[in-house]
Amino acid sequence: MERKKGTGRIITCLIILLTIFGLFAAQLFSWQLVQGETYRQRADRTNISTIDIEPKRGEILDVNGVDLAINLTGFQIVFDSIYMVSSDPSQMSNSQLRNDVILKLTNLFRQKGEEWENQLPILMDADGNYVFEADKDKEIASLKKTIRLNDYATAQQCIEKLASAEYYDCADKTPDEILTITSIRYSMQISGFNSENRYVFAKDVSQEMAAIVEENRQSLPGVFADEVPLRKYVNGDVAPKIVGYVGAINETQYNQNKDSGKYNLNSQYGQTGIENAFEDILVGTKGKRTTETTKSGVVLNVEETQNAQPGNTVYLTLDARLQKVLTKALEENVNGAQAVVGPSVNVTGSAVILNVDDFSVLAAQSYPSYDLSQFMEDKDYKTQILLDEKNPMYDYAFNGGYVIGSTMKPAVALAALQEGKITADTHFTCNHVYTRFADTGYAPKCMGTHGSIDVKTALAKSCNIFFYETGYQTGITMLNEYWRRLGLGENVGIELPVKTGFIAGPDSREGGESNWRFGDTVAASIGQSDNQITILQMATYCATIANNGVRLRTHLVDKITDYDRKTVIEETQPEVVAELGVDEQNLKTVQEGMKMVTSSIGTGRIFADYGIQIAGKTGTAQTGNTPDHELFIGYAPYDDPEIAIALIISNGKESKWSLDVAKQIFDAYFYGIGVEEIPETNPDGTTGEQSEAE
Repeated sequence: MERKKGTGRIITCLIILLTIFGLFAAQLFSWQLVQGETYRQRADRTNISTIDIEPKRGEILDVNGVDLAINLTGFQIVFDSIYMVSSDPSQMSNSQLRNDVILKLTNLFRQKGEEWENQLPILMDADGNYVFEADKDKEIASLKKTIRLNDYATAQQCIEKLASAEYYDCADKTPDEILTITSIRYSMQISGFNSENRYVFAKDVSQEMAAIVEENRQSLPGVFADEVPLRKYVNGDVAPKIVGYVGAINETQYNQNKDSGKYNLNSQYGQTGIENAFEDILVGTKGKRTTETTKSGVVLNVEETQNAQPGNTVYLTLDARLQKVLTKALEENVNGAQAVVGPSVNVTGSAVILNVDDFSVLAAQSYPSYDLSQFMEDKDYKTQILLDEKNPMYDYAFNGGYVIGSTMKPAVALAALQEGKITADTHFTCNHVYTRFADTGYAPKCMGTHGSIDVKTALAKSCNIFFYETGYQTGITMLNEYWRRLGLGENVGIELPVKTGFIAGPDSREGGESNWRFGDTVAASIGQSDNQITILQMATYCATIANNGVRLRTHLVDKITDYDRKTVIEETQPEVVAELGVDEQNLKTVQEGMKMVTSSIGTGRIFADYGIQIAGKTGTAQTGNTPDHELFIGYAPYDDPEIAIALIISNGKESKWSLDVAKQIFDAYFYGIGVEEIPETNPDGTTGEQSEAE
């Protein structure tokens, strides 16, 4: 009985399979023989084109979900070559049709004062002559190579070649029309415009302009107004140098990524900041839309053959509210210092605030700064920022290298204590002048005369003599080892490309050991000499002391989610990267000395009566011919540290500026002073406050 049942099942399956194959064979016979001629005729009289559907780019938010870089619905005007075909070639060539369409379209744009893309480096001067655009040497050389002209060819000769029948066939037009046509046709050509690659004529046009184009579709064959994701930078003054921005993909970026299938020559690409560093995370996957048309351009069928997949969203560790306070504090104090030192000196300021628990960046800013929203939307403002001699786009917090003055002293003390060169009870005598090398003519001085002094008091009063001798006895090799463990002159792990800088020592000198002297060690011990240290590294150094000698990886990204912000894909966890290797008692000695800095006897006595106990270290770094840098590092609360800060007012001359920034940071974090609510973003990218005002 079991054998008969098994045989029956096999027979049934064979019948089903034969039936399926029979149906396939019948359909194939129908396609090839019965309907084959119909399909061949249809193929002969239709065109099929496939175009990319742009995906939404992942968004960038602060740690609390405050919008920084988001997507809105925008409009762009595109050319599709499938539809730019003359219905009567005897009357008008395809090239002439394109020229006609270009002139009609640009006239519409001019009437509304809207702009379009242009990559031709040629302009018309006031006398009606064609001239090359200034500062476009690379683009000019590429143009001449593309159209096969000699290096010495003039702008006039380039236009004549482009306007000839060999290229764009528009020599019969007026000079203005010729420039318009050739600039757009050339831009189309170098952007790879073809049946599979549409050309973006204008990006981010108004809804009104998009409607006008649609209304004029009959006279503009091949021109379409597309809805596209539009990158919008809200709260643009919060962290412009960290968020970064997108721009047109350049040749190098395209060549490096063209095999991924995610980009074409019209794509947007992250150019700076997180937008660039997390391009692979933020970029989505393009969709595909197939369109079948008749030879005359009538659409027969449109099918979305592949859905576009949005990129993932990046949550930063930044707190936008704290970031705003920091920005304002730096602005106030940099401008205050600038007024004192005069316009001939360039004063800048920068600061970094870390969470001691995990070394996440709560805020980081440098001033001068700029507004990213305006930069992307206002050409005059963009030009102003790009030409500003104070370089407001440069991130001094992450990339500025500085001599850090007396803020180096806690690091020197840690090394000397652990290596047994001094103890908590060691006293050196400060008589204002360091005399160890006096017979050589080298006799550096202290800011005061402190008498017999121990390490804690030396930290509190910032005694140079104590640390000259401490550094000398410890030696530069051992000092360098501890400084590196603290993160000074090291890559501390941040997700952006930042300056590493270097610490003063034989490795920083040409000639190495042979070119390093004891006097160099003495100078390096108070943060002078060749030290080039970033504020980011200083904050990491301070947080490591606050974290009892354990250095974690400093980071800017909290987590990555899917586009809808519902599923966490990756979350940053605390990661130990270095152990300082200092005994608990030695570490406690330095921590207590830093606490004394902010007491009534210390150089940071502004915090003596502050409601929360702060440990810190002030610093004044000599810069040569310009006013001194004023620095501060600190952490709080002393007994249970939550945040660590480092900051500088470069060329600030007076310590009150740096100390005021520090106080405003602590006020904002612990008491909420100066912290304002950031209004939510509306669907159109404006804030609630803006909409209400309108």
